[in-house]
Amino acid sequence: MKSRRYKIGRYVAWLTLSPLLVMSVLLEAVFLHDRTENMAQSLQARGELLARQLAASSEYGVFSYNREFLRTLSLQVLHEPDVLAVRITDRDGRELAAVGEVDVPLMSADRGREGPSGDILLFRQPITSTQLALDELEDKPAVQQIGSVAVVLSWKRTRQQQTEMMVMVIAATLGFLLLVLYGVFRASRKLIEPVYRLSGAIQAIGRGELHTRVRHGVEIEELGKLTDGINVMAEQLQQERAHLQLRIDEATEQLRQLAFFDTLTGLPNRRLLSDRLNQVLAASMRSERYAAVMFMDLDKFKPLNDKYGHSVGDLLLVEAARRIESCLRAVDTVARFGGDEFVVLLNELDEDRERSTRQAQIVAEKIRATLSQPYHLLYQTLDQPPLAVSHECTVSIGMVLFHGRQANQEQILARADAAMYQAKESGNAIQFMEESAG
Repeated sequence: MKSRRYKIGRYVAWLTLSPLLVMSVLLEAVFLHDRTENMAQSLQARGELLARQLAASSEYGVFSYNREFLRTLSLQVLHEPDVLAVRITDRDGRELAAVGEVDVPLMSADRGREGPSGDILLFRQPITSTQLALDELEDKPAVQQIGSVAVVLSWKRTRQQQTEMMVMVIAATLGFLLLVLYGVFRASRKLIEPVYRLSGAIQAIGRGELHTRVRHGVEIEELGKLTDGINVMAEQLQQERAHLQLRIDEATEQLRQLAFFDTLTGLPNRRLLSDRLNQVLAASMRSERYAAVMFMDLDKFKPLNDKYGHSVGDLLLVEAARRIESCLRAVDTVARFGGDEFVVLLNELDEDRERSTRQAQIVAEKIRATLSQPYHLLYQTLDQPPLAVSHECTVSIGMVLFHGRQANQEQILARADAAMYQAKESGNAIQFMEESAG
C-alpha cells in the first residue's frame, strides 16, 4: 500500500505548531481552571465574611428587637455586589428583617450554604450574645444564640466574569498561535522555497532537461551544498550526453557507411546504387530527360592479383575508383558493383535522345581513356621495403540509355551488363545497347 505524501510546508507547519498547540491548550486549561476556582472561592469567602460581619452588627438589633436598625443593616449588605437578599431572624425563627429580590429559605443549623452547582450561594451565620461578667470571680456566662443571619449571593456576575476571561484567554491564545504561524511561515520560506527549487530542478533533469541549473542564494549551508551538487551533476550529465550523442552519431555514420558504401573504395555499394537508380528513374519521369547506365569491368586485372596479391589489386581498385569519379559530375554516381566491376549512373542528360546519347558516349570515352593510363602503385608492408608496381589495365564498358517511362531498374542493369560482356569480347571498348521497347 502506497503511503500518503505531504508537502514539506505542511510538515514544517505541523511539526512546529502541533507541540505549541498542545502546550497552549494545556496551559490555557490549567490557567482557566485555577482562575475560575479562585473566583469561586473569592465569592464564597466574601459571602462568609458578609454573613459574619452582619451577624456581629445585628446583635444589638436582635437583642432589642429593633427592626428598623436591622433593616438598615440589611440594606447596607444588599448594596454589596452579587448580594441578592438578606434575612435576619430571632432564635425562634421569627423574621426581623428581610430585603432582596428572592425569598431566603430557612435553613437548619448544620447547613450553611449551597455550592456552585446552583444559581445562588446561601450563607447562614448565627447571631450570638456577648454578655460580659460583672465580677472577675464570677463565672463567664455561656455564649447563647439569639438569632441568625442569612445572606444570598448570585453566581451570575462571577460566571459572566469567568466567561469573559475564558473568551479573552482563548482569543489571546489564537492571536498568539496566528502570530507564531506567521513567523513560522516567514522563517520556513528560507527552507521550503530552496527545497521546491531543488525538487523542480531534479524533476527537470529527470525529464532530460540537462541544461537546468539551480540558482544560488541559499543561506542554509546544507541546502547550498546540495544546490552545488545538483548543478555539478547536471553539468556532468550534459557533458556525458553530448559525448554519448557524438559516439552515437559516429556509430550511426559507420553503420551507414557499412550499409551503403564499399569499405575499400568508399564508393556507393549495390544497395545505395539501387536507391539512386530509383531516384533517377523518378526524376527522369518528371523532367522528361534521358539518363544512362554504364556497366564496366577492368581488363587485365586478374594477372595483377595473381602476381602481386590482393593487397596490390586493392590499390589498383582504389585508384580506378578515383579516376572514374574525376570524370563525372556531382549529380552522377559511380558504384562498386563487386570485384573489379563498377557501375556509373549518368543523371539529367538531354530531353533529346540523340543528344543524350552523344553526351553519354563522351563521358564513357573519357572514362575509358583515363582508366587505360598506366598505374604506378607503391605497396609497403611493415617488415619489407616499399614495392613499386607499374601495370596497364584497360576497361570494357557496356552502356544503356533509358527514359523513366520506358524501363525499370532490373531491365536497365541487365541490358547494361549484357552490353559490357559484348564490349569485353573486344577489350578496352565501349558497347552501346539500344533501349528496350515499351
